[in-house]
Amino acid sequence: MNRARILIVEDEAILAMTLEEKLTRLGYSVLKSVSTGEDALAEAREERPDLVLMDIRLSGDMDGITAAGHIKSFSDVPIIYLTGHSDEPLLQRAKQTEPYAYLIKPVSIQELKASLEMALHQYDQDKKLEESEKRYRSIVENINDAMIIHDFEGRVMDVNENACLMLGYERSELIGSDLSLFSTPLALSRLGERMDTLQKEQGIVFETRLVSKDGTYVPAEVSAKVVSRESAGVVQSFVRDITERKQYEEEIVQKNEQLEKALAERDKFFSIIAHDLRSPLIGFLVFIRMLNDKIGKMSLEEIERLAKEMKHSAKNLYNLLENLLEWSLIQRGVRDHVRVSCCLADIVRENVDLIQTSAMHKNITLKSQIPENLYVFTDKSMLKMILRNLLTNAVKFSRTNAEVEVSARTEGSSAVVSVADSGVGMDQEMLSRLFMPDKMTSRKGTAREKGTGLGLILCKEFVKIHGGKIRVESKPGQGTKVSFSLPIHNYK
Repeated sequence: MNRARILIVEDEAILAMTLEEKLTRLGYSVLKSVSTGEDALAEAREERPDLVLMDIRLSGDMDGITAAGHIKSFSDVPIIYLTGHSDEPLLQRAKQTEPYAYLIKPVSIQELKASLEMALHQYDQDKKLEESEKRYRSIVENINDAMIIHDFEGRVMDVNENACLMLGYERSELIGSDLSLFSTPLALSRLGERMDTLQKEQGIVFETRLVSKDGTYVPAEVSAKVVSRESAGVVQSFVRDITERKQYEEEIVQKNEQLEKALAERDKFFSIIAHDLRSPLIGFLVFIRMLNDKIGKMSLEEIERLAKEMKHSAKNLYNLLENLLEWSLIQRGVRDHVRVSCCLADIVRENVDLIQTSAMHKNITLKSQIPENLYVFTDKSMLKMILRNLLTNAVKFSRTNAEVEVSARTEGSSAVVSVADSGVGMDQEMLSRLFMPDKMTSRKGTAREKGTGLGLILCKEFVKIHGGKIRVESKPGQGTKVSFSLPIHNYK
């Protein structure tokens, strides 16, 4: 038995009683009948009926249509109108309150039964649809991705809140718009191809870029699925912002490039060690074997010559090991540096004295033109290694009876130190490779001195640590001038 609760609003008592009797026979539960719109509002608010049979012409100031409109403001109860009039203006006015049926008096029990059953069934279906839509909307709004529903022609039919947040538009601005509103020219050029693919396949996944309302580009991964192929079709696209993923991918590419560079440098160092360490070590073995086998037959002059060669080999080996150690510490980030104020002239003199012996062998004059009152803020050991490498190179590539000069000048808050020679110099191709670890080469000096090819690279790293710059000027046959800057600490 159908026990739906029915409210009758009818100002004709006999008709109200007749309707109540019919409804009871049909198995419905009938609430107390009312005859005015005002009473209908009060009863509907109090009893919450399952359906209202509403007469349009009521006594009092409020007719049935007006009363129905008020009831709709607080309840979605289905309403069926009863009227003895069927004129068009009245019908149009009644439609505005969205009634479930419109019955003309008198009403037969069969007509009443059919209208009630259809109205209650439709109401039940509407409620289920409403609940389904609420669940759908809840799911859509709570997914992490943006959702855009559109047809095969690119017209937007629906979006969720995440799509609005991603693109910077209001929902009302997006619905009814075209995909071109937030697509790049490149994406639009591929839109037709992607729609053709969706016409043939159930779904596709692709990466693209969207354009937000403020012009910002948003890298996105789109997973599009065909929901319906009827009419213009329905495509549901889930859009994920992959900005972070793209950043991670770029970081991975950069890390891989850095790793490849580090591996190349490592291989180069292994090559340096294998080549440059082997030569002096082999020399030592040869010299020691000669001393061991022939010392009794060698003259003092020959022994002195061997000792001199062994000294040169040992010095070259020591310089190489020192440079390699410093370079390794820098690359691993474990090289400590402590900056202090120091007199530049004193540091230069100290290193000139260290190179003096090598310079004397080639009759090269070392000159220092450093102001005595120029103090720099520097790591002493790093500065010494910079000067030692530059002075060694200058002597190495200078001809006999030449001069090597160390000078300094001030530029703003920096001291620019220069080491200049008039030796063999370098061409542009050689200059372009000076500070490239993967392309560094070692040339023999004017007296066949050997080098490591690492000294200038180490100098550049140390100068960079001090926040300075290093510059090399050179021409073949005219010499080389290397200048680097250091912060001034005190200059009076």
